[in-house]
Amino acid sequence: MAERIQITEQERARAIELLGREPRTPFSIKTRCCDGSPQVLLADPVFVEDGRWKPFPTFLWLVCPELKLKVAHLEEKGLIRQFSEKLASDENLRESFTKGCSEIIQIRVRMAEEIMAEEVPESILTILSETTIAGSFDIKGVKCLHAHLAQELAFGNNPIGHEILAMIGICRHERKTQ
Repeated sequence: MAERIQITEQERARAIELLGREPRTPFSIKTRCCDGSPQVLLADPVFVEDGRWKPFPTFLWLVCPELKLKVAHLEEKGLIRQFSEKLASDENLRESFTKGCSEIIQIRVRMAEEIMAEEVPESILTILSETTIAGSFDIKGVKCLHAHLAQELAFGNNPIGHEILAMIGICRHERKTQ
């Protein structure tokens, strides 16, 4: 199961500020930039809305402003399409990507089982177990480079995220002294 670390109200407020909106689900900070700022948030893969459980497969959010900007520049340059083409043509990449997807699916389903404390309904299980980290049912396509990088930073099991990280490097936030 993905480790859920308690955060302070100040950390929660900063994470929401970086996310740019109030999240629909509870979350924790999965990874941090070198200055301690939230980098990747880990959200619950299921939540209650109008008294009913709903799936939330995009449960990792990249919130580091520097990394988000660098990834947005890659997306503007057409790298989503390039990675999709590479995924379709490169058997080794596809195999590694599929393995990472399977690992994320297992994490999401285990988290949902723990959160719900009951059997996960088939409709929710289908969404959590058949979608990529970006919530796409197209396992051979790449939808959002931010999500792939978030998965790589959080769990180290996304080859596309790994390539993105190699292209842009780590966050360069300086540690603030007090």
